[in-house]
Amino acid sequence: MNVLILEDEPLIAQGLEREVRAHFGTRLTALALHDNVEQALAALRQHDYDLLLLDLNLHGADGYDLLRLAQKAPFQTIIVSAHAERSITAFEFGVLDFVAKPFSHERLHKALQRYTGLHTQAASLAVKKRGALEWIAMAEIDHVQADGHYSNIVLRSGEQCFHDLPIDKLMALLPPHFLRVHRSYIVNSLGFKRLQIAAGGKYTLDTQTSTGIPVSRSSYPALKQRLLD
Repeated sequence: MNVLILEDEPLIAQGLEREVRAHFGTRLTALALHDNVEQALAALRQHDYDLLLLDLNLHGADGYDLLRLAQKAPFQTIIVSAHAERSITAFEFGVLDFVAKPFSHERLHKALQRYTGLHTQAASLAVKKRGALEWIAMAEIDHVQADGHYSNIVLRSGEQCFHDLPIDKLMALLPPHFLRVHRSYIVNSLGFKRLQIAAGGKYTLDTQTSTGIPVSRSSYPALKQRLLD
């Protein structure tokens, strides 16, 4: 895997490098350090990175500008910043975690573990619950419904929570067992229960938690095969 660290304080950058190398060990293929947005953006355009550790105040520039400019790049982001009051904005970019400075070894390790968990299908996802930012396990999600430019997440418990990303971008953060069954719905296939043909040739899906989730005609054959496997 390839990691990019964007941090303008040399001692902190060195500390992050040590932690990343210690955490990923031999899985780490390449690690690059930059201290300004322009250099980091050029690096992201030239190479494929899996994980970005991002400071928000870079010689006066805003680290969020990098995410705005590189929003289609397929990397995960952990923000490491002293500006904890800006954590809600991080949520809008689908950031994996927000680590406040000064950080401990344990706190950074937890953030890196979130990335590791994402690729072992045991990850968590940041959502808005009760006006605060919380993390839920992917396994708790029953399905996701599009809500305009946002997403409504329905948990297996029946509880609902909110994500600022539209369903297309949220889909990119979910493990492979989450399937797009309709333009407005993503479903956790581990909770599939029943696929039904309704009147008029319409298809619906039942999970262990929910019933009547619409299924598009194009998705029906693959879902039928999944339930038969």
